[in-house]
Amino acid sequence: MSDIKKIRGTSENLFQIGLTGSQVKNSSGVIEIKNAADNAYATLRAASPTADNDVATKKYVDALEGTMIVSRQADCSVARPDNTTTRGAVVVTKAGDGAVVGDVLWDNGLDDSQKMEILAAVEGRTIFVTDALSGGTATFDADSAYVWDADGSTWVKIGDIGSTTGAVREIRYAITNADTQDSTSLIPANARVLYCGVEVTTPYSGGATISVGQAGSLALIQATTDNYPQGASTYSVDQDTAWGGSALVVRTTIAGAPAAGAGVVVVRYTVPNA
Repeated sequence: MSDIKKIRGTSENLFQIGLTGSQVKNSSGVIEIKNAADNAYATLRAASPTADNDVATKKYVDALEGTMIVSRQADCSVARPDNTTTRGAVVVTKAGDGAVVGDVLWDNGLDDSQKMEILAAVEGRTIFVTDALSGGTATFDADSAYVWDADGSTWVKIGDIGSTTGAVREIRYAITNADTQDSTSLIPANARVLYCGVEVTTPYSGGATISVGQAGSLALIQATTDNYPQGASTYSVDQDTAWGGSALVVRTTIAGAPAAGAGVVVVRYTVPNA
């Protein structure tokens, strides 16, 4: 039978729990959890924190500090939802049951009939929303990034995920002496080409010509008169050329059936902001 005594503490710096169990150690005013031999740390498990001075669990910290991908919203006006079988972050769009609009809930994916944990809204937290969310106090666009503004108590959209608008992007690929060679990547519709360079690393045989463009307009961004394939050098054309209304690969055309030759094609482009 257990014997439970009313005690306040121990004069020792170590307190062992169980005959071979872990120990609680006072190390110069710092509490440590040590193994029975006091030569290594032991694991301490606890519930997720609910107040500022609570110790945080690894799961809580991982959820809070990792990239937060959000595809669901929560209406907490009746009750905070339970964990489901889908692990991930859920943004609160209706307040209630301890959660406010702007909080993020963590669904542990265990479907354990326990409520989702609240990750309180903090200044500067960023979430990436994959699906459009509406119907609550806060709404979110699909494929968008948001940052929490504590002063305004609101999520502020900071950009579209994967958007290239306004940025200068580069396509670079090696070419040989084959007739037609395409880039792997596409230049998007409505882009403007700003630069096209052909670097000849191995001179091409006499009579060879090089043009760079797209299907249907083979010399759109560099004509055969803009380079000299028989000389090892870089031939560049600065420009502001409309790519057109379709996403297409960059096409390099080598004419003249050269027996030798190699190089690199570099194209820089942007999809302008309005």
